[in-house]
Amino acid sequence: EVLCRVQANDGRIMGAHEFIEVAEKLGIIHNLDFIVLEKALEQVNREGYSGLLFVNISPRSLVLSEFIPEVTRIVTESGIDRGQIVFEITERDTIKNMSILEKLVSNLKSEGFKLAIDDFGSGFSSFHYLKHFPIDFVKIDGEFVANMTSNFKDHAVVSCISSLAKELKVETVAEYVENEEVLNAVRAVGITYAQGYHIRRPTP
Repeated sequence: EVLCRVQANDGRIMGAHEFIEVAEKLGIIHNLDFIVLEKALEQVNREGYSGLLFVNISPRSLVLSEFIPEVTRIVTESGIDRGQIVFEITERDTIKNMSILEKLVSNLKSEGFKLAIDDFGSGFSSFHYLKHFPIDFVKIDGEFVANMTSNFKDHAVVSCISSLAKELKVETVAEYVENEEVLNAVRAVGITYAQGYHIRRPTP
């Protein structure tokens, strides 16, 4: 997964929570999306990485007319297979006109990209997305995953999401897998992929 950070003039690394909301309010979040994608693809080419690349996009970016053409241009110029790129859609910033978002997501899919719902289970829109969008991956909200070995309700939620995803032929990613016990628990309920500090910590 591509994580977005900004290095300040004093060398301090700023977390996404310090600038994403500001970028959205200023109406420049789409420019940030383009820059992050370009940098990530440069890194993919340098490393010869052949796996999936998960990239978060803001629904506000997606509804801009230039978004899909620009993303397509960036990826085409990089030479990376579009099927390697998974765009993560979050409901943190839900668009009111869901029919417009549905059409744009379908266009993104038709261009050959894969799609994921981020933080699935954190709100009701997640299920709307799963019903109406051509989703490939469901990323299960880490709050449920992290405590599933000690909280039977969290375990039940993760297990149910896993079963639902299998019925819909959608792959699953468990977030916040912090130790071997949690890894074994998500494996036991049939989760496809695991993500978290136990797997690998973020690196520049």
